[in-house]
Amino acid sequence: MTTSEDPYQLKKKSNRELHRWIAGHQPGTDEYTAGILELMRRNDAPFRKRELIAIGLAVISIAIAIFVIVITSP
Repeated sequence: MTTSEDPYQLKKKSNRELHRWIAGHQPGTDEYTAGILELMRRNDAPFRKRELIAIGLAVISIAIAIFVIVITSP
């Protein structure tokens, strides 16, 4: 990762350090906005994983249903 992608090196900070970073800057500044965006990125990760698992289970269920219908049809 280059410094242009993460100029403040927020990805390396712990959640506690990130919250302190955000609290130490005025809303509307580049630093504050970068901190909020990093916090949002971290909070979205678990939801994406759950969404992918749900989609995978749905596809498997549909495949099983089609397989059962094909096997049991005369």
